[in-house]
Amino acid sequence: MPLFQGETRISDRRDEIMTTILGSCIATCMWDAVAGVGGMNHFLLPGGTSDRGDNMRYGVNAMELLINGLLKKGADRRRLEVKLFGGAKMFEGGAEIGAKNASFAQWYVENEGFTVTGSCLGGTRGRKIRFWPASGRVQQCFMNTMTDPAVPVTTRPPRDDNAAQGDIQLF
Repeated sequence: MPLFQGETRISDRRDEIMTTILGSCIATCMWDAVAGVGGMNHFLLPGGTSDRGDNMRYGVNAMELLINGLLKKGADRRRLEVKLFGGAKMFEGGAEIGAKNASFAQWYVENEGFTVTGSCLGGTRGRKIRFWPASGRVQQCFMNTMTDPAVPVTTRPPRDDNAAQGDIQLF
């Protein structure tokens, strides 16, 4: 099931795979292996404690939704494990949104006392994430480029057949 910006999804189905594509956004994969339940969120901005409205693009809201959803499905807070992804710098100049997102995500899970079993934050490339929520398995594939589909691409650089076409990491 694809997950888009501002969404949070929880599942206890062993056959479910959650997917998302990240640039500067963050995806938090969290699960309780004993209960066989997990979930993922995808947030656009870190937010703060005053950003508790209905706007799910903020990390503080997305994290609370994820944790509460897992607890409602039978997870035990003491067994929750976390993997964090995203936070890339996608454009030169401008605000460091990716770095701020990554810093927030790390601060949040540390402040809440969760066990982080894996993360890949920062860099300059987008990522595709596949998450098996019942087991906590994650597959990450780095993307060569991320472009805005609304902006037409008129030229492409020549292809270097010797260059890596993408990296995959399994956690």
